[in-house]
Amino acid sequence: MTCTPMILAMNTFMNTTSLSNHSITQIIVDRFALFNPNIGCTCHYCIDKIINYCIVLDMPNKKEQKMEKTRADKPPVDPHREFLDMDTDEEDFGRQESPETVEELSSEPIKPVFDEQDLNTLVQYVKDLTVLPSIKNSDWSQDCHTIIREYFENPAYSLLSIYLNVEGALKVQLSVPEESHSGFVYFLRTPWHVFTVENFQATVVFGSINRDAMMCILKTMENMYVPVALNSGEWPEIIRNNLFRNLHNFLMCLTERVYKPMGLTKLYIPKEKLPEIAMSMDEKPSLSEENRQRVSEELDESEKALIERLEGIVRCWIRQIREVLTSTSANETRQIVFDELQYWTAIYFDLCCLHDQLSNEEIQSILRLLENVCSPSVDSFHLLTVQLHEGLEQAASIVTYLKVLSDACNDLKCPDEIEEPVTKIMLLILFIWTESSFYNIPSNIEILCQAVSAQVVQQCKEYVDLQALLEGDAENGITVLQKCISCCQTYRIVYDKVTSITASIKSNGDWSVNVRTVFNRVDTFTRRCYDVIEICNALIVFGRRNKVGMIGSAKGTQYEAYCRRIEDLFYENLDEIKLVRDDILDVAKSTWLENMQKFRDSIMELENMVKTLIDCIFEEVQNVEEGIEAIYALQRFKHRGSLCDTLSMKWVQVWKIFGEEIKHCNSSITLHKAYHPLFQYHMKDANLLCITRYLERLFHMMIDASDWIGDCIAEKHILEQYKRVITVIDNKKSHNKS
Repeated sequence: MTCTPMILAMNTFMNTTSLSNHSITQIIVDRFALFNPNIGCTCHYCIDKIINYCIVLDMPNKKEQKMEKTRADKPPVDPHREFLDMDTDEEDFGRQESPETVEELSSEPIKPVFDEQDLNTLVQYVKDLTVLPSIKNSDWSQDCHTIIREYFENPAYSLLSIYLNVEGALKVQLSVPEESHSGFVYFLRTPWHVFTVENFQATVVFGSINRDAMMCILKTMENMYVPVALNSGEWPEIIRNNLFRNLHNFLMCLTERVYKPMGLTKLYIPKEKLPEIAMSMDEKPSLSEENRQRVSEELDESEKALIERLEGIVRCWIRQIREVLTSTSANETRQIVFDELQYWTAIYFDLCCLHDQLSNEEIQSILRLLENVCSPSVDSFHLLTVQLHEGLEQAASIVTYLKVLSDACNDLKCPDEIEEPVTKIMLLILFIWTESSFYNIPSNIEILCQAVSAQVVQQCKEYVDLQALLEGDAENGITVLQKCISCCQTYRIVYDKVTSITASIKSNGDWSVNVRTVFNRVDTFTRRCYDVIEICNALIVFGRRNKVGMIGSAKGTQYEAYCRRIEDLFYENLDEIKLVRDDILDVAKSTWLENMQKFRDSIMELENMVKTLIDCIFEEVQNVEEGIEAIYALQRFKHRGSLCDTLSMKWVQVWKIFGEEIKHCNSSITLHKAYHPLFQYHMKDANLLCITRYLERLFHMMIDASDWIGDCIAEKHILEQYKRVITVIDNKKSHNKS
């Protein structure tokens, strides 16, 4: 949300140059905090605006040099007079009093003209005052010199920044750098102040900002500007209170913004001097309620304003402490056990720092002062102090237990070694459940169990090399995935076995842990493993084969091209899986379900294409040999359920062809053919011998193929038919011999 009063105040600050005589503190007062007594916004947008202005507009306490053409006859403006004369109505806030002022501000003074020697001297001044790590004269490029010269030749630029970029090259620009990871050196001036060789060293404002710009600004404000502002008596009493209140609000928000990302709670301590009444009340700690009320009523306006400001600061302390205490009771899952340990270690460290801050003498003095004037915030603060001490003891206990549990989890080596270490871990969890006042609550102990589940899943996930698996190592990948699935199943068995004794360990305890929640990650990971196994099986079936020309018949070349087309389509879908392989075993991402369903749909289309191919091939199969060769060429498709059924039907078709051959041979035996009397005996024996050897060859081919193709429903009947024909042939041979 944009704060209009804040923006108007800042814009007026930028457009007004008559306060160049004042220090930065006076500028903050006259051009920011005092334009409207109601300006006290502490949102992040306003903080960012103030911080940027504090960096760029740090004006020197020197009189601004006027440009002769535009300001020679203009008298200086009294800042307090300007403040009293301005219209403070919120509707017209920030409006200039007259169009002439706008016209004056919009006019641009004439740029100065330097001779080459003076300009080179000013450039050298900048180079001499620049302190950056390991810079040499050779680092100053021609671009750097050009920009520095532009800074002096064009007084409209207020800021000059010099820094090292990511590559370590020296850079110069006329604004705040965005890529200065190691900080930067800056040179400042008031707008349109002209630097000369004579006045540069006396009027320049320069310094450095390290890589932590926010911290740098905070320390500069706390240790330089704030003491000057608080100890100055230049402002009327009517504006002093608003100034101090806004200044405290700004520093409270800035302090929190600097330290909160570090995981620390820093209490802002004002540097205001407590009034003499605070000392007198410190000497009488046992004031009655009536005396406290009387003392509160006897305070003058400035002291009451101080009390009000201190109450606002204490309320901020109360909010910060409550936030820390709330984090100690949050029951959120934080991945593995080590993450849980880190989380509570950070909380414990934060509580320790906060506890140490409460013993600060300045904080205690503020609390005593507010207590003696019956401040309602003090009681809440003391109550939170007690809760803080209890939370510190609890956090210390939790860290101790988690350290032991984390050490046990380090011995977990999934999926190779699971049963013994996970049994030890579960027994430790039972021990923590019985001993810890925090983890005896079902929701909290459930978090520990979920953390163990996450530990098992993470180690199994690291064990699987998805890249190698998707590149073609499918058989080995299936073995690894099955091992992970077995590991997860063992973990669940151990969990059920250990938790079954909770009632006998702690009769009054309540182990109401949601098993489904505990194993949510494990179950999801197991399903993902099955998905990858499905992909591996598809890779085995539809993956490329190096052998070409395995499919016979006159159309063998066409069939081979069709097979290659199926393989290419499969790898197009597999490439899409490779693009999201990082999401496959990431149980926190549900987008994988959509990708897997899309892959399954594509495999179904490929199966239909293979069925069409099989039907076309077997339409041309005329004998047993062609049928067996075709099935052998297509045998990789038997690993798919639907394709296996199709090939089984074609195998039945081959057996039926064998049965037709048997019938044909049987018919040839029973037919009576007329032979020449001289050759009749020999011709009958030769005919029977050929039929016998032909049938035996087909029989052995079918039996051998059955070893790798499998049996079928027609096999038994056709084999009985084969035996009957062979018996008939043997009988005829015996009859001919006799």
